[in-house]
Amino acid sequence: MRGRSVFLVLSIVVALVLVAFATGAAEVASKGLVRLAALFGQSLSLIRSNYVEEVPVETLELGAMTGLVEGADPGGSWVPNGSERAFAALGVRQVPAYGLVLGKRASYPVALQVLPGSPAERAGIVPGEMFERLGGEPVRARPLWRARVLLDEAEQRGADVPADVIDRGFEGKRRVTLHAAPATVPAASVTDREGVPVVRVARLDEAAARQIEEAFAAHADAASIVVEARGTALGDVAGAARVAAVLAGGEVSVSLARKEGKGEVVTAKAPERRWRVIVCVDATTAGPAEALVVALKSKGATLVGLESYGDTGLRKPVKAGGGQLWLAESWCAGPDGKPVLGDGVKPDEVVRPRREGDAILDRAVELARGDVKDKAA
Repeated sequence: MRGRSVFLVLSIVVALVLVAFATGAAEVASKGLVRLAALFGQSLSLIRSNYVEEVPVETLELGAMTGLVEGADPGGSWVPNGSERAFAALGVRQVPAYGLVLGKRASYPVALQVLPGSPAERAGIVPGEMFERLGGEPVRARPLWRARVLLDEAEQRGADVPADVIDRGFEGKRRVTLHAAPATVPAASVTDREGVPVVRVARLDEAAARQIEEAFAAHADAASIVVEARGTALGDVAGAARVAAVLAGGEVSVSLARKEGKGEVVTAKAPERRWRVIVCVDATTAGPAEALVVALKSKGATLVGLESYGDTGLRKPVKAGGGQLWLAESWCAGPDGKPVLGDGVKPDEVVRPRREGDAILDRAVELARGDVKDKAA
């Protein structure tokens, strides 16, 4: 056991060095490593001697490393040796397991996106709800990737997954079952709401851009459009830029910044548009959808709702003692020039959800119709 404890402390020291350099924390790297290593060692000893039950060193290692990495990069991951293959399999999926895209909120896995017609939707799950248990396993205060791997492996087995779901407002809990069945990504759509075209995109990619272009043929004379960016997290930055160009018209750019070296600018072009763009956002607007929101904002769009999820990080693994560190290598810069990494994109007009109806969409349609005075900043 002593050998494993020493290995844990050494692993943390290696990770501290890598995180410090990755985040540019030169002072921590030069002055604080010895103190932090001693603190971890002391905490490990106290937990082993005082906790009511003996805690496996592997559990302590995973918890310590996860907290360390997420402290530097909220969307980062520590993947111990033996789990790399299962983690890598998540990155090549075109459709998420059970049609459910997970993020993290208040230490719980949270549903960022629920694909229409998927097992997750049929189970009654809606974006913004959180999970306490999946498949009988507690997932609160656990690494997010573990919950995602659990779903991925269960779907491959064709297994049904019981889930304890917490209401979006932390007001209640219920048990549902995710039944194993195929899920698909629906086409982008443009529907009419009180005379206003409302655009919904499940995955931001070239196919979605073409689908929107075709759907707009029936709405060419619209004065305003509403873009529903809530509950969207699938796609990539290039797809976000392409869809933004189709929606806003003209040339659109999305800047990807880096800690060191020159970043990348992703551009796209489409025919000019004359309409006004109103965008619905909230904490389920994530990743590529946040890049879309930033691009539309740069073209004069009005954002209505709540702050977005806050993670546009593009990550690659860094080998460390005992596993891999996945840290953001680049990220999208928000309208204020700051990274959309930990902090999300803030709306021009804050609209709080209500128990009945959809206050955010209602307000966006009002602005698009010009029924009420625009209070956007």
